Amino acid sequence: MKKLVCALAIAGAAAITFAAGCATGRSTLLGAPEQPAAFKYTESTSDGFVALKEAAESFADGFTARAIAADDGADNFVVSPISMYSALAMAAECAAGSTREELLGALSADYELLSSEFLNLYRSVLLDGKHSTATLSNSVWLAEGAPILQEGVNSLAQSYGAYSYSADFAGDNEQANLAVRHFVKEHTNGLIDNDFKLDEDTYFALINALYIKDIWNMYGDELALTEESYAFENGDGSVTDMQLMKGKYIAVRPYDGENFTSCYTRTNAGFEIMFILPNEGYSVSEVMTAENIAAAKSADYYGIDEENMIRYNTRCIFPAFDAEGNIEAKDILKNMGIVELFDSVNGANLSNILGGDESACCRSAKHIAKLEVTRRGIEGAAVTVIDVGATSADPEEYTEVDIDFVADRAFGFVLLNSYGTTLFAGAVNAV
Repeated sequence: MKKLVCALAIAGAAAITFAAGCATGRSTLLGAPEQPAAFKYTESTSDGFVALKEAAESFADGFTARAIAADDGADNFVVSPISMYSALAMAAECAAGSTREELLGALSADYELLSSEFLNLYRSVLLDGKHSTATLSNSVWLAEGAPILQEGVNSLAQSYGAYSYSADFAGDNEQANLAVRHFVKEHTNGLIDNDFKLDEDTYFALINALYIKDIWNMYGDELALTEESYAFENGDGSVTDMQLMKGKYIAVRPYDGENFTSCYTRTNAGFEIMFILPNEGYSVSEVMTAENIAAAKSADYYGIDEENMIRYNTRCIFPAFDAEGNIEAKDILKNMGIVELFDSVNGANLSNILGGDESACCRSAKHIAKLEVTRRGIEGAAVTVIDVGATSADPEEYTEVDIDFVADRAFGFVLLNSYGTTLFAGAVNAV
């Protein structure tokens, strides 16, 4: 009879405020993947990349909608879909049989597409500029003495860019957890400092870390504020009087959905914050459905009416905000079809990395996320731990029409990179 060790957990985190330091713990670097080449725009048009990005966005819409629906709506809330997607993608590499099929179903990709294109999706997130940064890091942490298959570790390095480490979770659990904590802190630029409390019977842990930072314009100037104050209606019905930030976009006009209006603003390096503003009478959770999120992201915001010779220019007016999420995502992932991974009775099939007679299950799916949007720019970070444990006419020919898109009540948002990958998404219920 197989020995069942319930030692798989998923945890995600994102943060934007510096945390106090901690000891580095004890671990050994076993191997490092090849450094990824810079992603070229021409690669973003390949059939494989487009297919996997669409799959990742389908997951992002579903995961975000379910997470917001499960939130109590009292505070601002955010998740990082790309971080969770990356961790689950590595889990799919470790899995086999029906366990892998469930993961692939939730990830909306077959194994060939995922394993051949993930590194391209990974590379497309990376950004290294003077004032603009985006990093994405994968790693696998192996418990000393655990029956780990080297072939599985090699596959994670080759197809997912994962570093490999060993740590003594069983013999020196405190130092092993300190090492994980230090890794997360280091790969989020010192912004995440969490103890994930991986158990002594952890066999291995898969960790994805995301960090982004950007300014609004190339000079680093703060966004201008409106001269007048707005009465921002919070989710609980209370009102906050405040000046809002503003940015004007040429040849852009808002999109009117069935029960929401959406528009966007961009940072210097092309990160795009899309605001999904509920129509009167609707709440954020009612409009932040997977269908509405997908509609807003794929909507036509082109602001030129060539037939009537009108150019629409939109002044996007929105508040500074910060958002945080701290959830147990097990039920969300189960609702998305990932069931066997959490089967504490029969265990999950993780035989592509776990050898011997042992099987494993996922104990939890923790996800912590934070994002800050200020007058100067944006900053956020994310980490996920799995433990087994986008005019061309003479402007003088057009009538100019200026529109104000005003986010003056509780709203949903999606933060995408220049290739349209969702990095963060959530809800602002109060300012």
